[in-house]
Amino acid sequence: MKAIKKKRLSEIGANEIKEYIKRKKLQSGDKLPSVADLVDILQIGRSSLREALQLLETQGAIEVLNGKGTFIKDIKPFQIRLAFEVEDEKNFLLEALEVREALEGKAVQLAVHAADEEDIQLMDEQLKKYVQFIDEGRRNEANSADAGFHRAIYRASNNPMLESMIDSVWETFHEFWNVPFGKDDIFDQSYPYHETLLQAIRESNEEKAEEAFRKIMRSVRDSIMEINAT
Repeated sequence: MKAIKKKRLSEIGANEIKEYIKRKKLQSGDKLPSVADLVDILQIGRSSLREALQLLETQGAIEVLNGKGTFIKDIKPFQIRLAFEVEDEKNFLLEALEVREALEGKAVQLAVHAADEEDIQLMDEQLKKYVQFIDEGRRNEANSADAGFHRAIYRASNNPMLESMIDSVWETFHEFWNVPFGKDDIFDQSYPYHETLLQAIRESNEEKAEEAFRKIMRSVRDSIMEINAT
C-alpha cells in the first residue's frame, strides 16, 4: 500500500494559483488579482493564501510589491513538474539531498567569486528575517526566509543555466522547508553554519564556504536520519 503524503492548504493554494496563471495565460510582469479576489477564487482562508503566496515567492515565481500588488516574476517554475510520487518521505529527502548537494554545492563554489554586494545583502537580510521570525514564533515565515537564503546563493552564482536547472527541481528542494515529517524545526541546528557560509562568501573564501556548506548538508542528513517516518 502506498503511503499518502498529506498536502497543506498552502501547497494546494499554490498549485491552484499556478493553474489559474496557466488558465488565464498570464506572463511575467502580469499582475495577479487582489488578495480578497484570490480568497474568493480559491475558496481558502487569508492565512493559507498568504502562505501559498510566500511559497510561490520563495520559488521565484512571483514578486509582492508593497502598495502595488502581486506580480508574476518568472513562469519557469510553473512549466516543469517532477513525475513521481513520494511513497517514502525519508528516502525521498535523502535522494533529493544528494541532488541538492551537487547543484547547490556548485552554486556555492561560484557564488564565492561572483557574489556582489547586492547578493550578499540579500543573503544577510534573509538570515536576519529567519532569526526574527523564529523569535516571534512565525515558523512558516522563518522557513520561507531560510529558503530565500539558499535561492540568493543560486542567484549569486551568476550562472543562468545552473540557476535554471535548480529552478526546474525547486518544488522538490522545497520539501526541505515544507515541514518534513510534520516537524517544522528539525533543521534548525544547521543555522549557525549558514552564518559561517555567508561570512565565507563575503570574504571570498572558497575553502571556508565549502566546509560550511558540507556542515549544513551533514546536519540536514543527520536530522533526516534521526526521524522515523511513519
